Amino acid sequence: MLWQLEVDPKSGTARIQYDLEWLLAVMTVSASSMVPFTFFSVGKAKNRSFPSRSYPRSATPGFILGPKSAIDTSARAGGRLHVDGARVFELCDLFAPGTRDLPIPLGDVAIQSKRAVCVEVIRTFKGKNFQLSGGNPHRDSRSPDWRIHGYPMLCIIGGASKVFPKDQGEWRAVQCVFGALLTQQIRARGIGIEVVSREGFGSVFPTLADLPDGIRLDPGLLPPGAGAAAIAAALTVTDQFITEMRKLKVPESIGTLNGYTSAALEAVDRLMAVLHDHALTTPLANASTYATAVSRYTGRAAECALPAVKATIAYELPGMLPIARGPKKKLRPEPQEDSGYGSESDYEDEDEPAPKKKSGKSDGDEEVATREGFTVKKISVLSGMAALRMATFYGMHYSKALFNAKGSMKDSGLTGTQLLNAWAPYFELDHDPIYQGIVSKDGVRILVMDGAPNPINITGDAIPKQNQLGAVVIDTTNNTSSEKAEYLAFFQALLASAPDSKKPGGLLFMVESASKHPTGGDLVHGVMRVCGTRVSVRAFFTNFLKNHLEIMSSTTSAYGLTVLDDNETLARRAMLANRLVMRNGDLFRTGGTASPGGSELGVSKPGGVEDAPVVPRPSTDLPLLALRNMGKVRRVALRPLVAPAPIDGSKKKEVPSASAEGWGEPDVASLKKQFAALGSFEAPSQVAPNLEAPGYYYEEDDIYNLQRYLLRDQANVAVLPGVSRPQWLQMGPAAYTTGVHPAITTNTQIIIQPLNRGGNHWALLYITLGAPDPLGGRHARLLYLDPLHPNDVPVEDLRLLQQPFPGIEIEHCDIQYQDDNDGPLLKGQDSCGAWVVHLAVHLARNGHVLPPASPNRRTAALLLRHDHNADIDEARDQDLPVAPVDRRLHVVEPRGGPVLRRRASFGSLPALAPSGLQGGKKKPPSSEY
Repeated sequence: MLWQLEVDPKSGTARIQYDLEWLLAVMTVSASSMVPFTFFSVGKAKNRSFPSRSYPRSATPGFILGPKSAIDTSARAGGRLHVDGARVFELCDLFAPGTRDLPIPLGDVAIQSKRAVCVEVIRTFKGKNFQLSGGNPHRDSRSPDWRIHGYPMLCIIGGASKVFPKDQGEWRAVQCVFGALLTQQIRARGIGIEVVSREGFGSVFPTLADLPDGIRLDPGLLPPGAGAAAIAAALTVTDQFITEMRKLKVPESIGTLNGYTSAALEAVDRLMAVLHDHALTTPLANASTYATAVSRYTGRAAECALPAVKATIAYELPGMLPIARGPKKKLRPEPQEDSGYGSESDYEDEDEPAPKKKSGKSDGDEEVATREGFTVKKISVLSGMAALRMATFYGMHYSKALFNAKGSMKDSGLTGTQLLNAWAPYFELDHDPIYQGIVSKDGVRILVMDGAPNPINITGDAIPKQNQLGAVVIDTTNNTSSEKAEYLAFFQALLASAPDSKKPGGLLFMVESASKHPTGGDLVHGVMRVCGTRVSVRAFFTNFLKNHLEIMSSTTSAYGLTVLDDNETLARRAMLANRLVMRNGDLFRTGGTASPGGSELGVSKPGGVEDAPVVPRPSTDLPLLALRNMGKVRRVALRPLVAPAPIDGSKKKEVPSASAEGWGEPDVASLKKQFAALGSFEAPSQVAPNLEAPGYYYEEDDIYNLQRYLLRDQANVAVLPGVSRPQWLQMGPAAYTTGVHPAITTNTQIIIQPLNRGGNHWALLYITLGAPDPLGGRHARLLYLDPLHPNDVPVEDLRLLQQPFPGIEIEHCDIQYQDDNDGPLLKGQDSCGAWVVHLAVHLARNGHVLPPASPNRRTAALLLRHDHNADIDEARDQDLPVAPVDRRLHVVEPRGGPVLRRRASFGSLPALAPSGLQGGKKKPPSSEY
């Protein structure tokens, strides 16, 4: 058997490879693990006893919300044990060879793979009897500011109808036809074995489930290209089948498919057997023959057994960000309470399961905290609905406690306010009844939403922007780790923050549901991650969840349906050890290798001590400059700089330029005099440049003068002229001193400097400086931005910054802002200078927060050029001085001519050609790369 999954740490590409023997083994184990299902690739269907199937949330329900509540026995209460717990370990063993050493959980890869399939199907399929949705992110101008990610399943939506298919039973008949057709398509292509009906649960193999007036397909790990082609082909015939069925009489036996009883679900299996048999025995089967077969269905199963298929599937997924791994370090023993929630661990790195002696207490996914005090702690329960309802219920009560007369937010002016916002939550979540059940709602300020919602749950209602929330509850089941990290950063700004940092503030709850998880319900539980300041998280667990646990433990039947027992805890530990599910620490590892001195995770000290975490954990990728950049930046690891790079003067011409000299051991007095000249301006000697002219690219003075003008009111920002690589390589300890750059003073907190790459492309250095230490040094942090090639980071060159800034920490932006090509055109890339100006100004004026990328980057660049032209006109109207002509001395001429062309202009910055980027630069520089 073959199963291998790799993620290239350099390219970020995931490579998936498996054979159908392995996939059949996974199906065989899953078929009796949690929710039984029938498949026909083994054995005969005639006279067989179909496995007893039931709707996942209807068996053995029971749950309690609140100290005075009765046991909830409705279907939404959920809660199921694995039918055969040993099967979970068998599944883990099947997955382990390909996932155990993954830098990201399998769920991340599965989500992106499924989305890719859905997007391609929607792009290629055209039908008339139903619509398709899924895969694509939701975009709506009335939506909130946060990103709404794509649902990783394909929704086939028909809507209300008076003709076939008009009810659940008839849609299930369509589901069976589609399942049989898709089974034939994937077998013919050698990419799958069989499509199964498995209500409510997804997996790594294709599964079907109900939607109101429709069907939901989980494509599993079908390869995006061939898988989408197979699905589209099956959908085409299914669409024609619906048309054909409207000409025939629907048999009464189809009515037996209605409902969620075991008999109804068994009837689905029987019809599927008939249709598989039809496909096997009718070589020329088409929409008409399938319609005839359904119209003649008597309710009896046919004898069929799908023959074995042997094949190997291999495909790649780009853009799967690797996550940094920390070293394994044993933590000191900690006397923690046995909460029964599986939140404690005595291991930092869970690549190896914790000792079995902890089996009744710990699942190995421990609480983590940053050096700054931000904490994530989770609980695991059997049911995703239980976790979601707990987060909603206790989030409301926690918010109420914050804003009441004795709460930490009592002086916020919001104590009498009420707010319940919901955006596309799971359709069975009873957030409104929970809210109405609160006697006094003052102080309940909560948002409940889904991060990658099922399209059927999305309404046309807009949500008003809200801040100062006591709680935000997000269903993140279908979000990747990096998307969750993005939410973690974004929603902190919406939460209420206590004036006293030692008092609780708002909390973010991120919930994962077992039933719709991308790896399948067999492999996950309901998880609620509680995120906020350390004191906030501790207050929530102490004052709310501890009380809940005591109530549940006094009601044995309900407790057993919610809290993981010893066996389930062991199962979850195995899932974590094999990287099948996400860990808390993954939220802080957004890619790249962590650098020394970065933010650290720590296990919180028990007993109420509210200061820094006791035990340092692996360095993480928390953003260096702004938490809201989470998921948009990656840390850059620097090797120590033993000595400055040697300069072989015999092979270089003497460099007369002021800034070039400033990087080595400088004549400070001379340099100060020369750079002082750059601080005074004279009237321009030429006409202002037109930045919107076709093929025009921003020159060094264009960038320098625009940045200085647009940040002229920011006294804490030092704008420096651009630097070329030959100049950069001469860097010395005095490179960023006041003697070299008079713009840098003791008041400077931000340094902005463009960096020329290859003589024809601009990147940006955005440096922040901390307060002076007793020895006069200042801790520096750098955000490196290349608008066109964000992952092309000159790490070896950046190492030189350790000379002027010992201990500097560096991260790079992971967003591509620039793309001047329009459609298939492969012409010049001329707008890097415009983006360097815009990014520097935006970062300096917005608390170091990166701007979002535009969906149309060419249009965005044209708008930037237009705005910059207006800025130049405004500056010239004010008769502001510009840089003198003699700044040409900044040009360096090593071996092949000038590295930079400069113009003494405070003029304009030209625009892109209307018909496409011409890249019409003058030689010697070629068009930007």
